[in-house]
Amino acid sequence: MLRKTAMVLFLTLVSLSAFAFDQADFNNCLGNYAETISQAAYLASEKADSAEKQAFEGAADRADKAEKRIRDIISNIETPQDFEAAQNTLATFAAGSDLNAHTVAVVEKLLQQRAGFVSGSAAIAPEITLSNSGRAAADPELLMNRRQRRLVMIDIPVVEAVISFTDTDKNRRLDNLKNIFQRHNCRILSENSDNSNELTHTFYFSGRKFVVDAILGHFGGDLIQNDMKAVVRITTGGFWAGKKSVDFKIAPTADNGVMGELSWYKSVVEKDPTRYLAENNYRELATLGSLETIAGEKKLQLKNALAEIWVMSKNGSQRTAVYFSKLDLGDVYVDAR
Repeated sequence: MLRKTAMVLFLTLVSLSAFAFDQADFNNCLGNYAETISQAAYLASEKADSAEKQAFEGAADRADKAEKRIRDIISNIETPQDFEAAQNTLATFAAGSDLNAHTVAVVEKLLQQRAGFVSGSAAIAPEITLSNSGRAAADPELLMNRRQRRLVMIDIPVVEAVISFTDTDKNRRLDNLKNIFQRHNCRILSENSDNSNELTHTFYFSGRKFVVDAILGHFGGDLIQNDMKAVVRITTGGFWAGKKSVDFKIAPTADNGVMGELSWYKSVVEKDPTRYLAENNYRELATLGSLETIAGEKKLQLKNALAEIWVMSKNGSQRTAVYFSKLDLGDVYVDAR
């Protein structure tokens, strides 16, 4: 177990060092994002003919792609040094103009979210405190030049959702949905299929709110607000002793919203399911094993342990899980209580 723990720690340190924050690339992405914001605002005319709507949708798509690039960079930031470098880049960029400062105010929210996640997960980094350099404009139209007066900055919220649907082996509904995702620049965060009964496809995705609302109106489903839940099934035993299984249900609590994120289930529960369950559901876990004394310490032995993990939306089921994982753990020992 100590050897396994050391190997996991080594791999974690290697993965942390694999990313190097590129200030020049980040600054260039900020410039692109600010430009697409101003373009979207310029095209948000009071007129409503189809040509202008199409032009605005094109500018909004470019703004979404620019924001996605920034999100991708921020999602790799994990060390205090990289957070400091990102913060310094934002401060320098914000000083350039009011539009830059308005853009930084948006990006700083993303950086704060990332800092909160990193500080609260697996001791990757200590608690990180960030200062603010951005200034959200109370009257965004004042950021524009003369041609852009009377035009307002449009805030396009991006939301996450889960949908499920049945399909035939020809996958016509599946192909149609993927075309919708591509056309409206929706990002697939996770997908899973279940054929235990009818073939069911489930997608966890993000996109502009009005696009997601339309998709949910057609397919049904759930908006995701850090409220995902999971079922973990632990099976032990073998052919001679017989097999036993227990399903453990995990859901976020009011004081720990990070628990409701798919990334949390992957990094905490999937990483070491028996350890998490021993710390939070020991009594039920103990019914699957037997007590052993090893080097003078009492341990709970789980023989031939198998873990199956389903992560789903708050109203979902194992059949409509957005993520499924099956882990052959072998013989596992956890501290007895």
